[in-house]
Amino acid sequence: MKQINLAFIWHFHQPSYQKEQNSDFLLPWVRLHASKDYLDMLKKIDNYPGLKLNFNFSPVLLASLQNYANGAMDKHLKILLKPEEEITDDDKIFILNNYFDLNYKNMVLNRPYFTELYNKRASLNELNIDDFTIQEYCDIMANFTISWVDKTFVYEYPELKYLLGKERNYTFGDRKNIYEIQLDIIKRILVEYKKYQDENKVEVSTSPYYHPILPLLIDFKNKEIKDFENLPQNFSIVDDAKLQIELAIQKYNEIFGKKPKGMWLSEQCVCQNSLELLSQQGIKWSVLDEGILSKTIKKEFIRDFEGNLENPFELDIPYKTKSKNSINLLFADSLFANLLNFGYGNYDSKLAANDLYDKIKVIQSKLQNSPNDNHIITIALDGENCWETYQNDGNDFLDCLYELINSDESIKTVCIADYMENNRAQNLDNLKSGSWINRNFDLWIGEATKNVAWLYLSSVIADFEKFKKENNSKEFFEKIQEAKKELLIAQGSDWYWWYGEPNTSKNDEIFDYLFRNHLMNVYKILELEVPQYLEHPLSDNATRPLRNPVGKIYPTLCCDIDDNNDEWKNAGCIFVPDGPTSNVSRLIKNIHFGNDEKNIYFRFEINKNSIKMANDNIENQIAIYFADETNSYYSPIRFVNKNENIYPIIKNRFTREVRFVFDNKKVSRLFFNKACSYGLWAQTKLKGSEIAYNGIIEMKISLEDLKLQRNNISFCIIDATNELINEVYPQDVLINLNID
Repeated sequence: MKQINLAFIWHFHQPSYQKEQNSDFLLPWVRLHASKDYLDMLKKIDNYPGLKLNFNFSPVLLASLQNYANGAMDKHLKILLKPEEEITDDDKIFILNNYFDLNYKNMVLNRPYFTELYNKRASLNELNIDDFTIQEYCDIMANFTISWVDKTFVYEYPELKYLLGKERNYTFGDRKNIYEIQLDIIKRILVEYKKYQDENKVEVSTSPYYHPILPLLIDFKNKEIKDFENLPQNFSIVDDAKLQIELAIQKYNEIFGKKPKGMWLSEQCVCQNSLELLSQQGIKWSVLDEGILSKTIKKEFIRDFEGNLENPFELDIPYKTKSKNSINLLFADSLFANLLNFGYGNYDSKLAANDLYDKIKVIQSKLQNSPNDNHIITIALDGENCWETYQNDGNDFLDCLYELINSDESIKTVCIADYMENNRAQNLDNLKSGSWINRNFDLWIGEATKNVAWLYLSSVIADFEKFKKENNSKEFFEKIQEAKKELLIAQGSDWYWWYGEPNTSKNDEIFDYLFRNHLMNVYKILELEVPQYLEHPLSDNATRPLRNPVGKIYPTLCCDIDDNNDEWKNAGCIFVPDGPTSNVSRLIKNIHFGNDEKNIYFRFEINKNSIKMANDNIENQIAIYFADETNSYYSPIRFVNKNENIYPIIKNRFTREVRFVFDNKKVSRLFFNKACSYGLWAQTKLKGSEIAYNGIIEMKISLEDLKLQRNNISFCIIDATNELINEVYPQDVLINLNID
């Protein structure tokens, strides 16, 4: 059978988990994955002579590994290394909330006592630190930490076998030994990768330094972005994109003693200009997803019911861009990435490995009649996160797969740079933009919260550039360089990935804190005042009241903007941060609310700078929806959601609706509707309710008009334009107002 080339590319990436350059890591994932994935995946080569593999490290991960090798700590680790008598109540709460964050099936269930502790924690409805003994806390920490150490290391660390088998009654010395094994593994990682690369057993490539989405740094004017609302205008920081590449090359050279030949674009997000930046820096190759090739050549790759390509010819060949600075490209078969990431972990390891091998052989057989002799199958994916779903951390699967491939003389595994130097690539014109997910950038931009994050970044960049222009002297050089680093960190893909929909994690609040902290660091380093909007969590900056009412209010609906006006001082307030987003699209700046014995009052501070206020063709509306459990009828909110990312609260049904329409000059009367049968609304008259407008909208709603049966009134507020929802206040839980 004609020989086929096969390229494995395992990508390793973790973001910057430090809030400052020399601070502790806020999350432990670099340390834990380092003892579970990076070194053992490399060392497998020793068992299979002739096997060639490709690995990719993001430079920010390389730097983190260096920091840990030099003694860096994280909060998990600090508590792990505490003697029993020094473990505080706060430490115990942290242990119960954070030391069970691992795969139950493959990392807990195979340890009976740890399973017992895990189930005990899961059964608690309320957190009570006295439910566990101090020894149990120590055993939880030891079991959690050692569960992340790859079991293949028992052959290199004899004490590891004892520690793995112990499961209970871990001593302080045992916990220290577990960490010392982890630390030694971490210290070996980069040394071993350099050694194997120097011996031409592997090729190591890199990524832009802080893992940014280069096409989004280069230009937002891209048809792959669906929703431009709240995005900065004419945003382009090409120089930062170049710097991310240059710094990556410098870090790689520092560790490996030479320049990288390949660069994995973060999240395989690509545009033509991003490839030109790589080639200008001497990068020889990159790897992209098959979906980008499909878009570019305007041809879908058809598969049969088993997922096999009907015609693999155009996918499994090397390409190069047709430009002054060309770069070689491989396109990864997305079926293999999806099976490895999301499928095979649920099956018997050997059966899964044989299935993947069979699929490779099917492609090989279909290429037998091709006139080309340089076909290459590319399997490229995340090399760390998927193995938690596999039996034995993926070792059984990889051992079986590598054995099958290594024993097959008709399959040649290759280092990509070597392959590219010896095989002619086909020209590829007009490369299309996109990523490995859905061929677009939706996971990082185009959703409400993600867009605001980009707006925050652009606003801080503008302030930084202003300072730099006004203080362009040697005196400020070091501060400017330090602040610039914080901006580069804030460009990393992970912050935008976790913001908004659809992705979520247990650590969302920490990701939000880290992103905002790096932006705040810019101002702190430059000794500037930190903008107020950066102090508040971005993800819920408009979701909950800043304060609840502290007493009755009796406003006169005079729309007075005087700060000395005490009429609303006892009111509750929903605070919308005064940040860059307020100047772009938000209709409302702040909302005050309260009541007296007969009325409920609302005060809306309107953002006159909003682009929606300047457009006469836009119909701005505010609606207040009330819920009353004693009512016979409930009806849904009538506004339309802009996309599939639905605010949780709008799934509710309500009994009353009060709404009004306004522009920059006038406001309509109040429209009042009651829920009726079949989920419909019926309009009725308001007798004692009023509305006033003079730059600020104030209104009172008569309790007699509402006719709600309860003293505890629940409501939410919708800000909408042309019947489309802009904002929901709050987004998840109704506001409760006590009417005494």
